[in-house]
Amino acid sequence: MHTKRMVFRALAGVALTAAFMGGSAMVAGAADVGGPGDIAVPTASSATSEVLAAEASTAAAATVAGVGGLAAEVTVTPATETEATTADTGDPAALAGPAHCEDSQLIMDYVDRPDRSTAEALGFDLVFTNAGSQPCSFDGWPGLVAEDADGGTLTWALASGSTSTLTVLPPNGGQAVAEGTADLPSVSGCVEATSDHLRGYISSDGAGGGIVDDAQIPVCTDGTWSLWLGSLIALHGAPGEVTPPEDPDPLPAKCQDEQLTLEFISRPDLSVDGASGFELAFTNASDTACSLWGWPGLIVESADGTRIGSSWAVGDDMGEPFVLENGDAAIVLGSAPDPAASGCEAMTADHLRAYVTSDGAGPGVVGAAQIPVCTDGSTVLEIGPFTAA
Repeated sequence: MHTKRMVFRALAGVALTAAFMGGSAMVAGAADVGGPGDIAVPTASSATSEVLAAEASTAAAATVAGVGGLAAEVTVTPATETEATTADTGDPAALAGPAHCEDSQLIMDYVDRPDRSTAEALGFDLVFTNAGSQPCSFDGWPGLVAEDADGGTLTWALASGSTSTLTVLPPNGGQAVAEGTADLPSVSGCVEATSDHLRGYISSDGAGGGIVDDAQIPVCTDGTWSLWLGSLIALHGAPGEVTPPEDPDPLPAKCQDEQLTLEFISRPDLSVDGASGFELAFTNASDTACSLWGWPGLIVESADGTRIGSSWAVGDDMGEPFVLENGDAAIVLGSAPDPAASGCEAMTADHLRAYVTSDGAGPGVVGAAQIPVCTDGSTVLEIGPFTAA
């Protein structure tokens, strides 16, 4: 594993897929035929010209590994028109609570994967770790640029695959991985250079500065696309077996929304001026044991399912995973601010919906909770991590 470092700087001379997010049009991988040159292109028309220069004799379709979790399909046609389309991700994170991951929260590790390497390509993983104290979410493909020692762009990565799922990274160590492939320049016969490092982009607007890790890999620099990157997949909290380093015995898969029931319990003993305390009891109602740790995503809803409040995780310790057998319970302690303290117009919530499934794509766990909240949706509940009852 290579030395980790995060670099935060203004975006300069780096082509991002900002056009697909409503910004300036820039297309990944559109290098001049004669060399890397200045890969950033300011308009859709000039971007098309450079792509056509690199692929003069063919009409090709490629998916760009763009920033902000968006995969943009770029169709190159003789009519010199580039069309970018962004799939509707239906991001449950907007409901589940965690904000979009930002470059400044994350650390990126480049990991060689000889088991996926062939005579024609190198396999690698990019492992993203949430070093922040709050959970965050991401759906899609990270942006990725191979750079030289001076920070100059050598080439881009294109997205591999056509589907992705919402990934939630718990705080203080939650991880996700994107699988990558580097086609060997010696096989394609392109102009070759060796990268000094890779820069990944996660921030939704692409302006986060990127996350840098050392990675000396051979890449093409003449416009031939040789890097491919899959979508982000959760590691920490992913369905399947979880083995903490200090525990050699694998734990059962993380609990899924459908396995649990939720009960809201008022806790006056936890109340303070301006906020009322409560406890959330999650019970495993299934016949299958499962594991829990970290924080649930939590939203407040009215009787018709309208979101009228959200939650914020507090504390910096997600706790060690623990097992819930059938009938076992886990609790989350929290507090709800009094609408009168903020001077907002108040209404009474009908229920809470908690998201426990790792990728945030489950239906949520619903429990009745008649608590006062602000009608403008500004109420934010503070919650702690799961603990065994």
